[in-house]
Amino acid sequence: MAEYRTMTEIATETIREAILRGDYTPGTRLKPIELEMELNLGRVAIREALRELSGSGLVVSIPNKGSLVAEFPKIEEIREVFEIRFLLEPRAAELATPKIPVETLSELRQLHEQMYSNITHPEEFFFRNRDFHLKIYQASGWNFLNQLISQLFNQVQGFRSIYPFRDLSTDSHWLEGLKEDHGMILQALESRKPRKVRDLILKNIRKGFEDIMTACGSDDHNV
Repeated sequence: MAEYRTMTEIATETIREAILRGDYTPGTRLKPIELEMELNLGRVAIREALRELSGSGLVVSIPNKGSLVAEFPKIEEIREVFEIRFLLEPRAAELATPKIPVETLSELRQLHEQMYSNITHPEEFFFRNRDFHLKIYQASGWNFLNQLISQLFNQVQGFRSIYPFRDLSTDSHWLEGLKEDHGMILQALESRKPRKVRDLILKNIRKGFEDIMTACGSDDHNV
């Protein structure tokens, strides 16, 4: 059965993904009347979505200007984002492992298959990767922790939209490595091994950080 979503939830997800794909670049003014026509969604839902996105850090509200797409981290700031991720995400995964429902494990298996099937655009892969990780963390039941992690994911994905550096059609070795990493995470989750899941999640995030640093021409991968 398909999960029911309100118009506000649909508007929020639609605008968020458009921002993270780079359709609306930092500084772009988000006018409800234009979004209403462009997205074919109600203005009330759009206004509520913009309010919610303001709380997530993707949108800023400025007097006399309205809602604008927020600036994403610069390369020197992305280190700080990852340092926080290194602390929060392994802990969330560790907390989630004993609690994660069998149904969620099945959904994660499906996501894992989708992540590596017919991917041609980097943002498509990173959206699925985001869903994979957040679905694990949500099983922890720590809602505030999950909100923080979601905001950090948005910042990294927004950064990637400004500095794209992956051609997934020719980067099969990179994808195979990540597929193996995520497969090991799934196996550890199914075996209910919290510490192993924690360590594998940390390794996976570090790989993402090192990948960004290498692509941006930085030799210093330390945080």
